Order: sequence, then C-alpha cells, then structure tokens
Amino acid sequence: MTPRTPHGPAEQPEPGPSRRAVVSALGAVPLAGAIGPALAASPARAAAALPAPVAHWAFDETAGSTAADSAGGPALTLAGGARWGAAKSGASSLDVSAGGSATARGPVVDTTRSFSVSAWVRLTATHGYQTFVSVDGAQVSGFFLQLRDDTGAFAFTRLPSDAASANGAAAVAGASFAPVTGVWYHLLGVDDSAAGVVRLYVNGVLEGEVPYPGGWRATGATAVGRGFFGGAEVDQAHALIDDVQVFDTALTAAQAAALAGVPVDSTLPLLTVDTTRLGPVVSPQLGGIFFEDINHSGEGGLYAELVNNRSFMAAATPLHWSTVGGATFAVDTAQPLNQALTQSLRVTAAAAGDGVANEGFWGIPVRPSTTYRASLHVKSPSLTGRLTVAIVGTDGTVHATATTGALTGSWREHELTLRTGPGAPTTLNARLVVTAPAAGTLWLSQLSLFPPTYKGRRNGLRVDLMEKLAALRPAFLRFPGGNYLEGNVIADRFDWKKTIGPVEQRPGHRNSAWGYWSTDGLGLPEYLQMTEDLGCVPLLCVYAGYSLQGAHVTGDALKPFVQDALDQIEYITGPATSTWGARRAADGHPAPFPLTHVEIGNEDWFDRSGSYEERYAAFHDAIKARYPALKLIATTPVTSRPYDLIDEHYYQSPSAFQAGSHKYDGRDRSGPKVFVGEWAAQEGRPTPDLDAALGDASWLAGLIRNSDQVLMECYAPLFSHVNDNTWATNLIAYSGLASYNSPSYYAQQMLRTHRGTVVLPTEVRALPGLNVVTTHDPAARRIYVAAVNTSGTARRTAVSLKGVARTAPYGTVTVLAAADRKATNTLANPDAVVPHSRSVSGISPTFTATFAPYSVTVLEVRTI
Repeated sequence: MTPRTPHGPAEQPEPGPSRRAVVSALGAVPLAGAIGPALAASPARAAAALPAPVAHWAFDETAGSTAADSAGGPALTLAGGARWGAAKSGASSLDVSAGGSATARGPVVDTTRSFSVSAWVRLTATHGYQTFVSVDGAQVSGFFLQLRDDTGAFAFTRLPSDAASANGAAAVAGASFAPVTGVWYHLLGVDDSAAGVVRLYVNGVLEGEVPYPGGWRATGATAVGRGFFGGAEVDQAHALIDDVQVFDTALTAAQAAALAGVPVDSTLPLLTVDTTRLGPVVSPQLGGIFFEDINHSGEGGLYAELVNNRSFMAAATPLHWSTVGGATFAVDTAQPLNQALTQSLRVTAAAAGDGVANEGFWGIPVRPSTTYRASLHVKSPSLTGRLTVAIVGTDGTVHATATTGALTGSWREHELTLRTGPGAPTTLNARLVVTAPAAGTLWLSQLSLFPPTYKGRRNGLRVDLMEKLAALRPAFLRFPGGNYLEGNVIADRFDWKKTIGPVEQRPGHRNSAWGYWSTDGLGLPEYLQMTEDLGCVPLLCVYAGYSLQGAHVTGDALKPFVQDALDQIEYITGPATSTWGARRAADGHPAPFPLTHVEIGNEDWFDRSGSYEERYAAFHDAIKARYPALKLIATTPVTSRPYDLIDEHYYQSPSAFQAGSHKYDGRDRSGPKVFVGEWAAQEGRPTPDLDAALGDASWLAGLIRNSDQVLMECYAPLFSHVNDNTWATNLIAYSGLASYNSPSYYAQQMLRTHRGTVVLPTEVRALPGLNVVTTHDPAARRIYVAAVNTSGTARRTAVSLKGVARTAPYGTVTVLAAADRKATNTLANPDAVVPHSRSVSGISPTFTATFAPYSVTVLEVRTI
C-alpha cells in the first residue's frame, strides 16, 4: 500500500472529465424531479463569428527553420528533431514525432487574463506526458495543452503558481476518452477568468471544465511541441501539430464549434445507449473485499476479542494490563501455558480483592442486556478459592460479574458467562477486572472476553462490521494482506501453520508492518469461515519469500516456503482424508473450501534484487504441477512463466480517479488480464469524503466498463479503528461501540448491487465531469445507468436508448449526493452522506435527465 506520484503536472481536486464514444454507459439520473420528455430538437444554428487571433501559426512553409505568425507576431524557430510534416490543412504541419519543438521568444498572450489556445494534433504515440502548446514560466509552463500520462487523455492544465511544488493543486480540464494515433483532433483550451474556470474542447465538444480562481503571468518562451516543468524542458510531444491559434479572450461554445469546423448542434449534450450491441460480460468476480490487519482492523476490530494482549506474549512487560488494589505483577517466562504461549502473567495479591485489569482496545464496550463469554487459564499453588471476573466501569460500577471454578496448582481453563442488566449503560468507559479471593500468588494465561459474534461463531467476528461487509455482496475475500502477509522481516510474516488449531496453541506474532501484536486468533480457519459466512470465495495470498525491509529467499532456501504454500492449499481444498485436510476437519470444517485463485506474494515490485522472477517460477511450477486448475496472480510482471492475472495497485488523489475512469478503455486486449487488488482515492481521515467517493465511483465505473480485462477488484484498506488511523483513508471506521460507512462505501455498494450482467456501449457528449457506465440484465429486462457527476454543476442532457422500443413509464433512481464535496460521515453523524432511492416518472426510449452536482446516481429502467 504505497501511494505513487505521477510525473508531470499533477491532477487536481475536482477535474472535469466527461465520457465520449468508446465509453460504455448510459446517462440519465436526477436528484430532484429532472427526468422528463426528450428535449425538443433545436433549429440549426449559424456558425459563430470568431475574433481575430493574437497569434496564428499555420505551419505551411514546408521548408526552412521558421514558421511565420500570420497575426503579425513572432515567428517560431524549429529546433531539435522538429521538421515539416503532412498537413491537416494547407501545405504542411509541424512534425515533432522524432523530437524537437518550435519556439518564439516571449509570451504571445497575457495568462493573467482570459485567453484561448487551439491546435490540430495527430498523435504518433500515446504514452507519456506530451505538451502541444505552452508558454514558459520560470519553473513551469503557464498552461499545458497536452496529453496526460496519468489519465491517457487530452487536457488543458493550469498550475496555481510558477512552482513545481504547486503540482498537486493543478486545474486539469480533461477529456474522458483515450485518443488513438493517426487521427487528427482539434484541441481548444479556454481560461475563462470571468467565470473562474478552465475548459477543454475536443473537436468542438466540451470535454472538461474545472474551477480555476485566477492565473499568473507566464513571461517565457512560447513553445509548440514541448512543455516546461521544474525549470527544464519536458513533455516532448510525439505528434503532428497544425494550425495553432491563440486568442486573448475566452471563446464560447459556439465559437469552439466554429473553430473546429463542426455544426453547433453536434456539440450539444447527449447521452446515447446502444442496446443493439452488447459490450463485455460483467465479470462475476469483479467486486471483492481485501482484508489486512492494519489500523487495528483485526485485533480490536473485526476479530471480536475484547482483551488486549490476552496471551501476555506482546512484550516482556504486561502491556495493556494494570494492577488492582495492592497487587503486583510481572510477565513470567518460567511458567508457560504450553509450547506456544511461553509467557504468562504472575500476579501476587496482598489481600482479597486484589488483582489485575485489562483496558481492552480503548475501553471494554458495555451495552444493556448483553451476554459475554469469558475464558482464562489459571494456576495457583497457594490459592484454592475462586477468582472473580467482572466488567467494571471506570467509575467503579460493576456491570457484569462471574466467578471461576476452584483454583488448582496446575493450569486449568475456566469458562464463564457475564451478563449485563437491562439498566446497564452503553459505554466504553469500562475494563475487565480479575480479582483474587485472598492473598497469594497466581498465574494467568490466555484471558479472553467475547461479546456476541456474527452467526454466533466461537472465536468469531464482530457483528456490525460483518453485516457491513455482507451488504457489499462480495464475490471474494483477498487475505491475509498486504504488508501484513510479508512482515518487515521474514520472522514476522503471516506463518499460516501457526494460526490454526485451538487459539491457546497459537503463539501469535508481531505485526511489524503496522506496529502492534497479533494473537493470530484471526487465523486461516477464521478467514475461511468468514468467506463462507459472507457467501464468497477465498482469494489466497501466499508468502513468496520477500519481506518489506528487503530480505528475500531464493534457491534451495525457498523450497520450505513453496512447500508451505502447497500445504496451505491442501488445508483449504484437500479432502478430510489428506494430511492438511484432516487438520482443517479437526479445526471444525470437514468440507473443503472452494479456491480458484492464488496470489504469489504482494507488491513484489518493491523487491529491488529482482528475485521475483525466480521466486514466482518456483511457486508457479510447484502449484501448477499439483493444482493445475488454480489460477495464479503475479504481483509484478515476469517473463519466464505465465500468469493468469497481474495485480495492479492504485492509491491516487480523487481527481486522478475522476479523470482516469477511462484508463483501461484503450488497453491492449491481447495482454494479461488484470486484478486491481488495491485501490482507493486518498482523501479523508479516517474514511473518504464525498470527493474521494466520486473518484472511487468514477474509477469503479471504468473497471466495470472494462471487465473483459479487469476481472477482479477490491478496495483497500477496508477498516480503521478511530483510535489507530495509521493509514489515513479507509472504507469503514469504528470505535469499540459503533461503526459507520463512508460515502465511498455507499458509492461502491450502489455500483455493485445495481448492475446487470453485460455492459452496453454508450456515447456521452458535452457533459464534462460525468463518468458513466451502463449495464444490462437481459433476463430481468433491466438497464442500469450509473453516472458520477464530479463537478459542482448540474448536468442536463437528452438521453436516447437506441434499440429500445418501449420502456415502463416509471423507473427507480438511487442518488448519493451532498452540496459540499468535502462532506463526510463520522461516528457522531454516520448518515450525513447516504444514498436515497425513489421512483421517477417520464421514462421512455428518449427522455431528458439531470445529474445533480457532486453525485453518484444509478437509474434502473425496465424495458418492455
């Protein structure tokens, strides 16, 4: 889980991509009653008059080293590999496909005021940042009319100041489609200082529109074919560029159409869904969940154990424990419970009522009329009475109490039931207290307290958190991590063989990746039971011989780790008559679990030794020889062995995801299929705000649209305790008592639970900030239009369902929205941003719809 920063001017909060041809989405969804009859066709409009440009380079010279400005300004000088090429219009164009640029001394426009810049561009390559027109500042370009590498789309970009450090606050008006080589595109960037926005038009159609409060003056050279960043010439264009014009005014939409030579009516907003052509089948395994014990996601979170450091194995001192009365205590290595739990707690009571208390995970949760199950191992050579175990408020109020059986001189396990009364408070201000009946010495080990668990599982999981996961309807569970799988060092990896069997025989390990102790009570058996309880399948990540601080294993030393993986697969899938299948049966699950995918390692691109090639090959050969039907996932590309999926991780700003919804649209369909195993827009703490949710929904819409390539995906991280928010942005947050879903949770739930089985191709025109995916369920005769409006402007459009003869007049619309894109949910206000559903009228094969600002909307249409 490591965020990455792309090269070049960074994406912006609230970029404004819309979605054009190539996109699979239908659009029509309002927040209020905005669905209605189709917009009436308007009469053809006359072409708008254009102002005179302040600079105009036609590049019609065909020879020489200069390009004249027909507006009377400075000529451009060709340098580097720049040469004359085939023209869009006139005799020739500027060809910088082999490098070089054309520049003139000084700026041709005042970038503190409104201006527009246009060019015809024919790409010869579609990779990297490419700038077609710019004016240099001291450190960065005053503007970039460009192709962006992070989104793969055209954009008009302005930074807020003449500094590379302002990269993260760039205003990026971006297109919503991936251009191709060999095609001429007309690009127009508009800085409208009066409106406080920048816009991008492609072929006369408004593609991007984002806020930009005001510009700074770029005083350097005017450049065609490159940009300027960090005080250096960068972003070489690989293209033919023709007919560059600069205006000292903000061109209108009608003028943009005229400049591109297209009818104004062809640039009006329109959303067309083609039901006559089916797109990709939606991958049935697309939406999963990824669990990693981070932010106390497991210990103190999903794993329902309430005692912190129950086995006294976390340290050489009794962390999270305190004495009661006149007792003294110490961690003792001379009185182990067994070979796994080699430390116990020696308690010396000076009088009756002395003992120890556990603080829990930021308190022990108390609720009225609640039953808790306690257990502890005790021995005492001097005490023969009974211990009292109680949940006690920090004010001394006893909320529940029980006593053990008689103490003995050897280890004995005691199980107790504690019940709070109907008048008990709802509070975290409590601790678990164990007191002695008299003066004497005793030893404690594996002292546990469980509240009610999901489906009543012994050693089970927290009810409210499991219910939230179940509501996502996950197709799979990827586990156990992540960095948690690897550990900082090999000794701290997730060693699955130490996580099975009775919990008192699990030694636990240091969760060095995230800074606390793991009891491994949430071990392999519990992960597998979790998949069954959620109705999903396991996606197993196996330790592949690499840990985070760089230690790695190759050659013969790798063989035991390969064997561990084979044994782990047998534990999951083997019959109860097999060696490890029998161990699974002994752990309470005789039937095998379904397993289809195994991931070899995690984020092995961090292994600078390059050993993953060898390590993957060893695991591949062994697993495929024994389990040929299993599909293998590589975490970074390898060449010596095949893989079924490549795991790609993305942690980016909301704007990067909003602008990058189309990332996979232009992917080479002959390449390996993709598992996006970790992704999340990084904004909001401890959970995403609405802006991040808009980014996440935009990204997910793109994954659904391309689910012939992206077969599986899961967001990360899943959980955060509000008192341990190490990783800032997480899907669900909680205290010991309560939990809440983030806006991103609801956005993903909407797109997962309201979708069909096949994607429908959709064209979206002149709707900047709108990312859309449309799916169809032919059996149920349902069309689902999922639209994300990332802008602060409501988008009204005509909608056409091509190939649909009749629809039901009513549909269902579900909307997640707020007036402020920074709006979010909290423990105190968990329902600040939640979806609302209602019935809408006015549905037909052609109708009008309005998408609310800052919204995620799903419209369900029934065809007849």
